Formats: sequence, structure tokens, C-alpha cells
Amino acid sequence: MRKQLVAWTILTSAIVAIAVWSVLGPPDHVAGPHLPSRDLTASVR
Repeated sequence: MRKQLVAWTILTSAIVAIAVWSVLGPPDHVAGPHLPSRDLTASVR
């Protein structure tokens, strides 16, 4: 029962990840703790 639950959870999360990937496309930037706007203002200064 527990293995079935783990397998179902992994399968569901994989399907959700594929759906999000197909809708949004691959990420263009690496997510980090800083905002892109902050980098923009730093480069202007």
C-alpha cells in the first residue's frame, strides 16, 4: 500500500511537471535569491 502511494505521488508530480513545462516552456533564467530588477539597477549605477 505504501509503495503504491509513493509511486502514485511520483507519477502525479511528473505529470504536473511535464504539463507546466509544456505550458511555460523551459526556464530562461536560473531562479536565485535576487531579483532581476535589482541586477538591472546595479548595472546602471
